[in-house]
Amino acid sequence: MKKIITFFILVALLPGCKKDEGGNMNFSMRYTTSSDVFKTDAVPDSLYTGFGDYITSVTPSHFSGKFRMLGFQDAVSPIDQNTNMLQFIDGSMSNDDPRRIADFSNNAVVSYSPNIQGLQDNDGLFTAEQINFIYFYFDAYYFYQEVALPAQYDTVTIAMFNRSYGNGNFDYRSDSVKVNNILKVDYYPLISNVFNDENYWPQSYVFGNCDSTFLFNTEHNVVPNSANWPFGGSTHESIIRSNKYNMATVNTPTEGETVNMTSTVGFDTQNLIQIYAGADNIPYNGDDVFVYAPNFWERIQANLVVE
Repeated sequence: MKKIITFFILVALLPGCKKDEGGNMNFSMRYTTSSDVFKTDAVPDSLYTGFGDYITSVTPSHFSGKFRMLGFQDAVSPIDQNTNMLQFIDGSMSNDDPRRIADFSNNAVVSYSPNIQGLQDNDGLFTAEQINFIYFYFDAYYFYQEVALPAQYDTVTIAMFNRSYGNGNFDYRSDSVKVNNILKVDYYPLISNVFNDENYWPQSYVFGNCDSTFLFNTEHNVVPNSANWPFGGSTHESIIRSNKYNMATVNTPTEGETVNMTSTVGFDTQNLIQIYAGADNIPYNGDDVFVYAPNFWERIQANLVVE
């Protein structure tokens, strides 16, 4: 599966530094599967057609993810280096850095020293006294779940977990991802039917500066920098856009001051995985279809609290 290239190269070229003098900026990220944090109702159930009869939905007991990039940004284009950015996960971190892991089911909290990008003074502080971060974004390597399937699947070899995806880049065998009725798998098999595409799955999630939640560039055209791709350069990837983030205002700390920022990313996993009877329309059979619920990206929300 092809990766997003332009964005990563651009980020590496922008100057950045940590605030070693003057004021201080502390940041922590909380991950949760609860919709209560945002005081919103759970996502109502809806169903697919074309996968056979609906059987049931299941909720993961464990849900986590691994991020390639994660940060905040205050403008559409970083090309002229006037855009201010706070980056907490980026290409400078090793691939096995534990801070890349988001454990949603355990309400994990991870502390970061933000990497500041954009207009800075000699002390590495933002030159603007007040910055409005209109975007929150992350780029996901994967999401991973562990879930108890109905007991009827105990001895069933499920075809969709016994094959490869993405031109062979993601290979699965039933005896490695399912033990009895316990499924432990990342999200590629579960979203392949959502996007009906073997090679292009959205990995970039861009929140803010829009008034709805939608999938952008489903045709995989080459699209330039825009409000829906605010990272400069161009991309052919599809992008998940979401309005489930409100602009956060950060006042740049003066010498001796400390700004504490806490962001919460929530992924509502209640009944996330839906099960259908497949082509033969016989439930609890090897051709049954397991898939993330429709518009699963609407289950994701984010905020930034500044103190």
